[in-house]
Amino acid sequence: MTRAGMALAWTMLAASAPLTAAITVDGRTDEPEWRQARHFTDFVSTQPFTGDAAPENLRTEAWLLSTPEGLAVALTARHPQGVVRVDSRVQRDFMDQVDRTNFMIDFDADGKSAYDFTISASNDISDEVITRENQFSKDWDADWQHAAHATEEGYSWEWLIPWSITSMKPPVDGKRTIAVYFDRVIGATGQRFATPKATYTQPRFVSDFTKVEIDAHEQSLLAITPYGVALADLKNADQDFKTGADLFWKPNSNHQFALTLNPDFGQVESDNLVVNFDAIETLFTDKRPFFTDNQSAFEISMPGGNLFYTRRVGGRSDDGAGAADINAAIKANGHIGDVGYAFFGATEDGDAGRDFALARLAHRTEGQTVDLTRIEVDRPFLDRNASVTAVHGVFRPNDEWTLDTALHHAHVDAAGSVQSGIGGGVIADWDLPGPFRQQYFLTYVDREQNLNDLGFQDRNNFRLVEWETGYRQDALPDDSLFASHSWELELVEQQNLDGLKLRGTATVQRYSEMRNGGNVFGFLRWRDDVFDDLSSRGNGAFRLKDGFHGYVETLIARQGDGKVSWYLNTELQQSRVGDGLDWTVTVQPRIYFTDQLDWSLGLYATRQDEWLIWQGGREFGTFQSRRLDLVSNLNWFIDDRQELRVKLQAIGIDADAERALAIGADRNLVASAETIEDFRLRRLGFQMRYRYKLGNLSDVFVVYSRGGSLMDEAPNSDPFDALGAAFDLRDDDQFLVKLAYRFEM
Repeated sequence: MTRAGMALAWTMLAASAPLTAAITVDGRTDEPEWRQARHFTDFVSTQPFTGDAAPENLRTEAWLLSTPEGLAVALTARHPQGVVRVDSRVQRDFMDQVDRTNFMIDFDADGKSAYDFTISASNDISDEVITRENQFSKDWDADWQHAAHATEEGYSWEWLIPWSITSMKPPVDGKRTIAVYFDRVIGATGQRFATPKATYTQPRFVSDFTKVEIDAHEQSLLAITPYGVALADLKNADQDFKTGADLFWKPNSNHQFALTLNPDFGQVESDNLVVNFDAIETLFTDKRPFFTDNQSAFEISMPGGNLFYTRRVGGRSDDGAGAADINAAIKANGHIGDVGYAFFGATEDGDAGRDFALARLAHRTEGQTVDLTRIEVDRPFLDRNASVTAVHGVFRPNDEWTLDTALHHAHVDAAGSVQSGIGGGVIADWDLPGPFRQQYFLTYVDREQNLNDLGFQDRNNFRLVEWETGYRQDALPDDSLFASHSWELELVEQQNLDGLKLRGTATVQRYSEMRNGGNVFGFLRWRDDVFDDLSSRGNGAFRLKDGFHGYVETLIARQGDGKVSWYLNTELQQSRVGDGLDWTVTVQPRIYFTDQLDWSLGLYATRQDEWLIWQGGREFGTFQSRRLDLVSNLNWFIDDRQELRVKLQAIGIDADAERALAIGADRNLVASAETIEDFRLRRLGFQMRYRYKLGNLSDVFVVYSRGGSLMDEAPNSDPFDALGAAFDLRDDDQFLVKLAYRFEM
């Protein structure tokens, strides 16, 4: 039979055969049901972003099929002869440069949010939520089927995404419109081929997905995940046992509900160590399952602040006695017609416990989304009640412009003292035809605005104007070391409401993709002389000097059958309060012993000639500091069910006192008669974690962790002494076993 005849036969078969779900997710794409699927063949180069069709030796095809069990997806990709296959095992939510494929989907086809499902050549996965067109969050971990299969020509992958994975708009006449994106990445070269022609490096990404009409299917799910945790405190010879449960119910595709009782938000995921003497708190990500599952409806980042920072719930208690215990929390979200809704509530244990409530309504139409959010937080230990009301709109008048607008109001009553403030702004993205793009930022937040009872706001009392323009170079010569360059010029002006300049910068930066799979990023920035009105904690503003700031980092991918990749960076900047220079140098090799075992070891060296630290009131001290960070990560993928991870981070800082300063009448820092002392700071975080996968979202964890922090006076010390002394720390020393098993009904 001729090729044309075969195509006609398959077309007739697809038209007459009923859609079935007899697909085994094994990566082989050999079931006849795939012949009924929507077929995508127009893959083009998006990394570099040339739009050239994929050559025959890199031919890539994808299929999409709506089944009662979920959305079935398949992709096959040829791998070029003579190019090494990079198929090492990687941990979940990996960022490693390996052979892989991405399937991304906007279930409502409105550009509001999307989901990325990544499968590596070794069948390891990453899943992410995409909001604000191109902002990816790896915090989300979902339950979906996947498989990878290596062939002589290349690879084939399969996905089965259950309809219960998120809430969606109601179908219309038995049909649902979704928007999809597919790509494959060659790890050894960094090349990416995708359909449609879209890239996450541009302001408009999710809105450019291909819209597809599919059959709508309803799928309900009731899942209960009980857990038990046994904890042994080895330092204090104490034991504890805790039980709880998570419940998830999705009655149909429009609504879903989650409840957690006595939740375990504990120790199987460790934060990176930080040293922060600044007035602005450190922002951490969140891997607690209740907060990451189906969280896109609660992603409320907007000009002027983030309304929902999940680490507030179960964070440091109001009485300062460690992390708060959560009695219960509930989430609900879904759609009623064109209106989406979301509700969150949580209550903490004890006299210092807080109560949180958030409600949100969203109306989405073609080209625009408008949200209304209301937040209430009760903090009885502080006699404090806070509320926030916000209106947020995203408008896309045409294919080139996107406007992100927000207005929010906060009202705080703390022991009878009332504060009421407003904030908001506009972010305008202009995606010009060709290689240019521009972004404009206007933000205003008044003195009384405070979102930090449930949200995250780094500061109030400011107005900001920012302009960015970008330019892409993709048509580079074939003999160039680089495949593409992405340039950006950024101008920022920020003032407080008294007219003091807080930030004035001009930055030129470039991100370059290399033909060997690596990349280089760097920037050069000029900083105007400005004022710091936060570091004194309300005791006055003071001047900071102007100067330059430069940074460059590179990832050198392993070449061919090589066993080592490298991460390098260096940073140099002029001191803001003296005549010295601050610098950082990082060297971090990663050794691949086998495709299942790798180890990275990084050393970060930092020197600051005039490290400015607040001493209280209007007093400051400068220190000549030398800092060493040691970072080690061992990953052993024993088999498909077992993995062992060993994570170490140690910090040693030796700080020699230089000058005692105070804020003068003219807002300059002047000499002070106060005494400041040398100090030594060390911190340690160590975790050994074994995981056995019982099934989807069902695991046994065995974890040993140890850590601590200590700052003291240590004359005649050096950073190596401080780093070595960190290994003696034992503030926490514990052994934990956790069992969680998901039952689906």
